[in-house]
Amino acid sequence: MARVTRRQLIALATAGALYGGFRFGHTRAARPAAPSGPLSQDALDLIARAWAGLDPKRVLDTHVHVVGNGCGGTGCEVGERLQSAFNPVEAMKFSIYLQASGVTDLSRADQQYIERLSSLIETQTPHGRALLFAFDHVYGDDGKLQLEASEFYTPNDYVLSLARAAPDLFVPCASVHPYRPDALAVLEKAVAGGAVAVKWLPNAMNIDPSSAMCDAFYDAMVRLQVPLITHAGEEKAVHAEDAQRLGNPLHLRRPLERGLKVIVAHCASLGMNPDLDAQAGAPWVDNFELFVRLMNEAQWDGLLFGELSAITLVNRVGKPLRYLLEHPELHRRLINGSDYPLPAINALMQTGAIVQAGFLNEDERRLLNEIDQHNPLLFDFAIKRTVNLGGKRLSDDVFMIRPQLFPRIAP
Repeated sequence: MARVTRRQLIALATAGALYGGFRFGHTRAARPAAPSGPLSQDALDLIARAWAGLDPKRVLDTHVHVVGNGCGGTGCEVGERLQSAFNPVEAMKFSIYLQASGVTDLSRADQQYIERLSSLIETQTPHGRALLFAFDHVYGDDGKLQLEASEFYTPNDYVLSLARAAPDLFVPCASVHPYRPDALAVLEKAVAGGAVAVKWLPNAMNIDPSSAMCDAFYDAMVRLQVPLITHAGEEKAVHAEDAQRLGNPLHLRRPLERGLKVIVAHCASLGMNPDLDAQAGAPWVDNFELFVRLMNEAQWDGLLFGELSAITLVNRVGKPLRYLLEHPELHRRLINGSDYPLPAINALMQTGAIVQAGFLNEDERRLLNEIDQHNPLLFDFAIKRTVNLGGKRLSDDVFMIRPQLFPRIAP
């Protein structure tokens, strides 16, 4: 994978700035790097209410991406398609990710990314920790590496090193493609190094969770006591419809049948997939409805969990959040995540849409917007602690580590 050149950076930044100015009426598509002044007392009071009832030592953001271009020897890679100035839509998206991550110098991109993330956590008082995601390459059904299809790569060793260096901020999550010939050995090494879970994005990684090719990997994860955190539902970075089918929540019955604990990222809250349970044909159903169907199947209680990252983004907020607020009995099976750096992207975080959906009032919106300008990561946490439906809120347990789900996380 080639690194981004100065010429490409200019093209990417220009695309992002033009898109931000055209679409949103200002010159930035992501949050400013620094706030203009201190938080008001009312905003501080809202933050205090958000932390009430929580033990900071147990608070974990279970969905935090680590991305880099390999500078400084991190081993990270960014795919050529995202770097090409001749692919303006992808270039625009990548430039926005750079803004949201606080990256201004690609020769120090990996370091700036972690410095910004560390600052967003450390400056919170109190603060929890972030579960950092590695991200494996794409492999074909034949087990061969497909570099040209891999948009990002973040090595397990890099994420493990970040967590060792800052254990009060970071917890490591490995990513291992189950089709690679050395998958079991790579998994064993990552867990021995401190990884507490495994992250997949089947739609983008070419993983069919219902395939027998995954069985040995599932069995090893059960033995090692590490849960699977897997994307389900539509993935916006994927363009092929057949790849989107890999995000069907019903595919997750196979790992559940083998006794693996599975955490469904975003609660599968975007897009539609064929109903594989249908007797005649396969009518298309909302992915969230398929996720709820699995959650209601009694045999998966204690094995299947939902994760809340992106559920308040403008393209997802609505029925899924409403359902989860109306069903507090599910909260013991939900965990919180931010999907960082997405909360720092202006197009995605629109509090007006959340007010319109009935989950916030205007005063709460005003204070949350103020917090947002200071710390998008804190904003994501505070908004999920604040959203309610007739007084029904997400329970405290949603935001704290459960030993039965992450047995390898030290207190």
